Amino acid sequence: MYRAIICDDEETVRNGLRKHFDWSGHKIEIAGIFEDGLPAFEYMKMHEIDIIITDVRMIHMDGITLAQQASELYPGVKVLFISGYADVEYLKGALKVDAVDYILKSIDLDELDGVITKLVKQLDKERSDRNLIREMEEKLEKSMPLLRVRLFEELIREHGNQEENLEKRVRFLNIPLDSDTRYVVLVMRIRHRSRREILDPLSEKEKQAVSISLEELFAEILDNYGAKVAFKERLMEYVAILAVPDEEYEQNLLDAAEELYEAVRKDMQMEISVGISEPFCGLVNIQKGYADAREAISRSYLIQQDIPISVKKYKDDDTKSLKEQAEKEIARGILGGDVQAAKQALSNVMQYVRKIENEDTRQNFMIALLLLPAQLMNNMKPEHMGVYASQTRLLTVFLQCGGINEQEDMLLSLYEEITEHLKKMSSPHTNTVVDCVCQIIAKRYMEQLSVTSLAEMVNLTPAYLCVLFKQAAGKTINEYLTQERMNRAKELLSNSNIHLYDVCYKVGYFSPSYFSRIFKKYVGMTPREYRESRMVSLNLKEEGERE
Repeated sequence: MYRAIICDDEETVRNGLRKHFDWSGHKIEIAGIFEDGLPAFEYMKMHEIDIIITDVRMIHMDGITLAQQASELYPGVKVLFISGYADVEYLKGALKVDAVDYILKSIDLDELDGVITKLVKQLDKERSDRNLIREMEEKLEKSMPLLRVRLFEELIREHGNQEENLEKRVRFLNIPLDSDTRYVVLVMRIRHRSRREILDPLSEKEKQAVSISLEELFAEILDNYGAKVAFKERLMEYVAILAVPDEEYEQNLLDAAEELYEAVRKDMQMEISVGISEPFCGLVNIQKGYADAREAISRSYLIQQDIPISVKKYKDDDTKSLKEQAEKEIARGILGGDVQAAKQALSNVMQYVRKIENEDTRQNFMIALLLLPAQLMNNMKPEHMGVYASQTRLLTVFLQCGGINEQEDMLLSLYEEITEHLKKMSSPHTNTVVDCVCQIIAKRYMEQLSVTSLAEMVNLTPAYLCVLFKQAAGKTINEYLTQERMNRAKELLSNSNIHLYDVCYKVGYFSPSYFSRIFKKYVGMTPREYRESRMVSLNLKEEGERE
């Protein structure tokens, strides 16, 4: 129902309008009748009105003034003027206040019916439009969490975004980020051992419940350390963007990461790794910060004993590639039992380390070289790690050295000692890691596996894992993966009910033509030729059995 008032200084008009017109049939309730505009307006201050039927001329407040003031109270109010004067100027004044229409005295009820019908249709449409807008706003409000998640994913993955566009979107979604504040990205990742032992046996519903609990714990802890945004990127990975307004931010972040590590281990019985990027400004740089934090996890730029916390310290320049080459050569020497090769690799890289001008960068590089062998023994029990059983003690002694020359001498001694130690152990850890990788490949060969993803699953860097695997298996990881896929493909091709292109997809390839080339290279014939030869062999075997 719509609420209306009648305002006219003639009693016969007021009573006639109230009694002789079917207001309820038009969904209208007469809320009040007044002889002047002034009391009518006072009533409207306390009661919302949809329709005003008013005379133009009245003593204390005329109809035009009433309509003007009422429109300020209720912008959507509709006004119907009634006038006993055929005065064009009065009618023009009435139309300036958006009157729906006007009628002249004496009132024709049929004419009034037509005008009121038109007025109610306008009110119905406006109400319908308002309801539609309200529904759209409610839907938008409900979808805001999803829109925020999508923007978070875009911030850490998409290239080519414009800073101005991102600023508009974060403001619209009420996300507390801006282009001027200095931030870091922190990534928490569940370690593969915890996933294998705790999460893999759970149902999908149970996994999601655990994930929600982890996300809440993650957000709660980091909120105390300046986190502006915290969200789940995937089941195994959680991302936070933290503000770091002052220069003394590193200790605060390490405290946050350590508290996070201890809380997850205590409350969820899981082990995690934490990576932290360098500080940056600009929303478009969040993507690089995320990549740096993930890279830091695999590279241990700064590590605490028993707590896998890493801080990205190196920019993507020659220092990074130099470090990667040093890691590869030194690891090959240590794992291969070749002390001289490891020492020579260290001597080569030290020529360049001494040229690094920034003292902090040079020192962090040296710390990375110190802790490199610990990565080769990741997941080994402390009693099997020799001199690296206590990394805290090693780091303390290392930092007390009298300069870079003494630190180099200490590294040479440590590399020799750990190389001999691993030779005596006959590489039990290496065999364990390689067996684990082979089991993963056997189980997940149809997925898009890479050396990087496999290295993450066994908590090693890709370079370390390549060296370990090649030494133990006699072939590279990619060669082993391809061999496993080809063996599975041959099994599937022996079944004539499976289409050739389905075989391709089932063993982890997207392109049938590429799969065919690889298969021919390894087997000596195309998949079709192999199937035909198998069918011929099976037919001959069946004929021989029947005879």
